[in-house]
Parts: sequence; C-alpha cells; structure tokens
Amino acid sequence: MGWSFRRRIKVIPGVYLNVSKRGISTTVGVRGASLTFRGDGTYANAGIPGTGISSRQKIPGRGSSAFISEDFGSYRELDEHFRPQSVEHSADYHFVSADPLDIVSPDLEGLQTAVIESNRQRDRLKSDIYSIYKSIARTKRLIATSKIFLLYFILPPLRNYLLMLLADKEQAAEEVKTSIQESSVILGIDMDSDLEKSYKTLLLTFKRLSSSEFIWDITSASDLDRIKSRSVASSTISRQRTHFSLAHVPGIDSVSSPLHFANANGADIFVYPGFFVMYKNPESLGILELSRLSITFERTGFLETEVLPSDSKKLSEVWERSNKDGSRDKRYAGNKLLPVMEYGEITFKSKSGIFEKYMTSNCQLAYDFVEAIDDFISRLHE
Repeated sequence: MGWSFRRRIKVIPGVYLNVSKRGISTTVGVRGASLTFRGDGTYANAGIPGTGISSRQKIPGRGSSAFISEDFGSYRELDEHFRPQSVEHSADYHFVSADPLDIVSPDLEGLQTAVIESNRQRDRLKSDIYSIYKSIARTKRLIATSKIFLLYFILPPLRNYLLMLLADKEQAAEEVKTSIQESSVILGIDMDSDLEKSYKTLLLTFKRLSSSEFIWDITSASDLDRIKSRSVASSTISRQRTHFSLAHVPGIDSVSSPLHFANANGADIFVYPGFFVMYKNPESLGILELSRLSITFERTGFLETEVLPSDSKKLSEVWERSNKDGSRDKRYAGNKLLPVMEYGEITFKSKSGIFEKYMTSNCQLAYDFVEAIDDFISRLHE
C-alpha cells in the first residue's frame, strides 16, 4: 500500500500591466481567457488562440474611477523665521496610513486579488510541507527501530515498503517546495519609451538616496510652545531608524525589484513603475496607481541631540534652553549648545488615506529623488 498526499496547488495566473500616458490597464489570466481591469470598467476577454477569433465584453457593475490631482510640494528655503525641530515623546499628530485593504485602484484589483491568493496558497503549502517533514521523520524513526530489532534485514517486504514509503514522502516534499517557490504572481510591465527613461533616472536617484547615512521614519509630531519650553524648536517629533532598499513584495515576481521604503509603524511602501503597494502582511496589502500618490519634499533644520551624520550640513548652533532673543538661559544648569542639522523630509500622501513621512540625513539626495519621481508621475498625466 503506497502513501498519498492530497496536494492543494492552484495555478496562479500571470498579470500583465500596460503603463502609458493614458493610465494603467491590468490583464489577468492566459491567452483566450482573461480579464482586463481599466479605469472605465472590467472586461472579459475570450478567444481561440491561433485562429484570430476573439471577443471582449464589459462586465456590468463597475463605474469609472475619477482621479483628483494633488499638489506637490516645493523646495522650501530656510529664512530668518525658520524654527528647527527636535525629538519628542508625546504627540499631537500621528503619521499612520489607512488599512492597506482599503487602498486600491479599480484598475489594479485583479493584481491585488492574485497576489493575496498566491500568498494564501504559499502559507497553506508551508503548513503542508511541515506536516510532510514530520511524517518523514516518523518514517525514518520506524526504519531505525526495525533495524534495531533486525526486522529490516530479515523481512524484505517490510524493508521495501518502508523505503518506498520514505521515497514517496521525500518526493512529495520536493514537489511542495517547488510549488512554494512558484506561488507568486509573475508580473510583466510594458512602459512607453519616455516613461522607461524617466523611471531609470528615478531608480538611480533612489539608489543614491538609500546610501544616506541615516534614514528615519517620522511616526508622530507635536507643536511646541517655545516660550513655555524655553526652546528654539517650533515643533517636536518622534522618529525611528529605518532603511530604503530594492526588495520584492511577497507574492509578486517581477524582473526588476521595486523601491522599498520600510515603515516603522505600519505598512511598507513598494514603488513599481506606474503603481505602488502598501504591504502590511501577506493578506493585507493595497495597490494604487502612482499618479494618485503625492510625494513632497521639504528641507528642515533639526535640533540634533544624537550622533551627527557625516553627510549632513550643520546650519547653526543654538542653546538647548534659550531666552526669547535666542541667548543662553542661565537658569538651567548644564545648558549646552546643540547643532541644527540640515535634513530632508519626504512625505507620502493620497486621498485614499496614505500619510507617511521620512527624514534623511542627506538633504540633497532626498530633493533629487522627489524631483525624479515628480517627473515620472507628471509624465503619467501627459
């Protein structure tokens, strides 16, 4: 009697995105049977490959999705009225986005559904392979026991059965391991030539930005009463060290890795050509067109009390506790001069509920990145 394993493997369809100045369309499925998601609705595509016979029919119940543009920020110069920020421990404002599942463009629902399903399948298969490995271990113990009592040697049918059983289980484990590796959406992206050129520039500026000595996720902020606090800072923030890198979204297999912004207090941001993903976990992710995201830059002076970055410019020095005219407040023992460092702030916002803010030690690289992604997004509107 052989050993059988009930496999729970589905074929995950490929997803093809066309990114152009007219927007994004998503096609899910295979030739002859697929769905296309566009801003004006969902279409079912059917046909017989190789015959030229095909048809497309709009699926009722989906309306168009209007886009309301958002303003982009500009490079704000420091002036005599500029007041630095400092670290704080209580907050009035929190930079936290909405639930990722609520952040999705109608054109990209097909991609979102396919990715979540592929992640669910991978989790099921991981559970399956764990059970198989436990069963393999039990079979190996049974073989060892049969050798101790010599049954393995004096009963050839038993020996053959145990070896066949072990081989079947190990083969099943290899098949499931392969299926786990293949449980992802194969994503193809086609861009217009000018968009592709702009994206290459964006990719280069992002790599440079990722090399900043310090990158922080700003999680909250508060306004500060400077008279009461005796501080020159006009606001205070909470920040956590984080990083930017190129990394894949679990469940999406693409030729190039997206731009990854690690988030300390919520879903990570992954920027692809034409769209971005808010990823919290394998079953909680949102996908939105990049043209619906506002990414702004602001140059800021920060009252630094920790390690000074080597790639940041020191703007000035101020007393930790000061009088109204900025002079040292002698009532505070141990009052010391603190450096005001020039940092760059990058803010992600959308009308669908995204609100994330990052700070980088290299101000110029942050500015260059926002300029590049602003150029790419503006080309999507042309």
